[in-house]
Amino acid sequence: MQEYWCWIRAFQLVALFYSIHYLFPIPQANLYLFWLLPLWLSSTQLFYFGTFLPHRQPEGGYKNANRAQSSSLPLFWSFLTCYHFGYHEEHHNYPQTPWWQLPKVRQIITQNPRND
Repeated sequence: MQEYWCWIRAFQLVALFYSIHYLFPIPQANLYLFWLLPLWLSSTQLFYFGTFLPHRQPEGGYKNANRAQSSSLPLFWSFLTCYHFGYHEEHHNYPQTPWWQLPKVRQIITQNPRND
């Protein structure tokens, strides 16, 4: 996560937070609940399900050039975790595919495996 963290961006967000708080009559609790909390939760979600899990090195090493692996979550949970970004190997192999079509790509690949 440290590679994705930037102190300058953090200071900019703090400055923006207090600027909004003092320039507009928005309670600080509302800013926390409706801006900072969703920002933190979605960033954590994206990092964990969209970057860390798909790119962590599996036992036995990587099996593809993308160094990515897909999760095997059911369709509903795949959507909730990170908009099907758990289908990460498919995402790397077919980057032009929109996120909502990744389950279909996964299904096609599973039904028609390549013989490499």
